[in-house]
Amino acid sequence: PVPQINWRRTDGLPFPSKIKLRKSNGMIEIPNFQQEDAGLYECITENSRGKNIARGRLTYYAKPHWIQMIKDTEVAVEDTLYWDCRASGKPKPSYRWLKNGDQLSIEGRIQIENGALTISNLNLTDSGRYQCIAENKHGVIYSSAELRVLASAPDFSKNPMKKLIQVQIGSTVTFECKPKASPKAKCSWKKGGEQLHENER
Repeated sequence: PVPQINWRRTDGLPFPSKIKLRKSNGMIEIPNFQQEDAGLYECITENSRGKNIARGRLTYYAKPHWIQMIKDTEVAVEDTLYWDCRASGKPKPSYRWLKNGDQLSIEGRIQIENGALTISNLNLTDSGRYQCIAENKHGVIYSSAELRVLASAPDFSKNPMKKLIQVQIGSTVTFECKPKASPKAKCSWKKGGEQLHENER
């Protein structure tokens, strides 16, 4: 006689409501397939003469998709660059880095870990166009950014100190020393040519 047909997951999890059975249960339809829908499925057929089971594995995969991309960055000479490059995917993507189109060689100052690039003690030759590449067997994606390593002597032109500050006796006065400099400048203070030293005031 015509068998009855039923479906189940081998792990025993119930089917979500989105799953539809068609053609007298002979066909299963899973719309909007997601990772949690992957697994081992069983089709159970049974009539008065006996029972049979067919099994099939449903596998989820996804090409890489960016979670975090790199952006154009300016960093002072002698500082450290940290660029985090992250992508999702199934299987988990692997990462490669290029500089000006060439494979980035890993050495003492340059380290790559889980897609993150670290360059310590930056110098002017580190400037350039960098690419992070995330890939698995289903696809490859690229993220590009420009690194500019800056080196400049201290410059007060954009943030000069005031020529005259008038304050009331007994009040507090604040002077700001903020030169533009790469690497960051060391600041010291003088009054009338004499070096100022920190004290309780």
